[in-house]
Amino acid sequence: MASPLMRLWRWALLPVGEWRGGPMSPSLYGYVIEVSGRQQVRLGLLTLAVFPLSLAPLELQRRIVNYAVAHSAVELLLAFGAIYLAVLFVQGALKYLRDVYLYKTAEGVTRLLRSKFVRGPLESGIDRGTKQAIISAESEKVGGFVAESISLPMLQAGTVVSIAAYMLIIEPLIAMVAIVFLVPSVVVVGLAQPVLNRLSRSKITIVRALSDVVLRDGRHDPPPQTEPDALVDRIYDLRLRFARLKIATKSFNQLITGLGLLGILVVGGWLAIQGRTEIGIIVAFMTGYERMTGPVRDLLNFYRRLSMMHVQYRLVADAFDEMTRSHLPANQLP
Repeated sequence: MASPLMRLWRWALLPVGEWRGGPMSPSLYGYVIEVSGRQQVRLGLLTLAVFPLSLAPLELQRRIVNYAVAHSAVELLLAFGAIYLAVLFVQGALKYLRDVYLYKTAEGVTRLLRSKFVRGPLESGIDRGTKQAIISAESEKVGGFVAESISLPMLQAGTVVSIAAYMLIIEPLIAMVAIVFLVPSVVVVGLAQPVLNRLSRSKITIVRALSDVVLRDGRHDPPPQTEPDALVDRIYDLRLRFARLKIATKSFNQLITGLGLLGILVVGGWLAIQGRTEIGIIVAFMTGYERMTGPVRDLLNFYRRLSMMHVQYRLVADAFDEMTRSHLPANQLP
């Protein structure tokens, strides 16, 4: 019999259950809610507990520089340091718990999706290469996205909004400089993502076709040697084009991050020389800006994944519907 602590653990971090059956949802987020609705609630609560703690280190840095260091107050320095340490421990523990549950949810969804295709008929309405690609790799991508689909953007957006609000309250002018430098990154990703989506869809389709060619029965249907070679070369070309565009976008975002830190230093230094701000604010804002750029990058990466996952999920759902439809009686076909 499970101990009360273990029952509490299983209730708090509920594992993914069995799929109720039927066709996959036509929408990506419909599928997310269908297979992991209760898990998303728990991940959301853990996320809400994590992101407010991102503000405490910024305020503690400001107070340490402006009050403890500026006035040589050793007792105050030790007190602020102890609070800072406690915040780091609590934040680290909550993040660990959240990440473990994210992984558990992702693996649970992956297991559900794999089991549906593994239990499917050997001779189904989809190619064997497509089925193997879904079981081996594509199910993991879908499961990983499902786990992060709500809690990740909630955490990163909450972190960015809370830090930006803190900076605007403390020193609006320097905060506006920091926020303005975040805009170009969003614009560039918005322009590049449709191209990345097209390349990703083409790559998935060709990888499936290559798997099907390799899995053909050579005794009855031997493929010409040029066919798999052409598919391999096509995948190579698509991956290089995808990588070039993605790396160019990443390099531009890194440049913008550096310019943002430079802007904070210049504007904040000028205000400090004029006696209109404090050194502790500049220190805290540089840390805050770096802590904003990380979540902004994560949000942009999530947008990329979301756009590509719409494509990949639709391909997986279509394959599942085709596999199911091919073995339904005629009077049950949709």
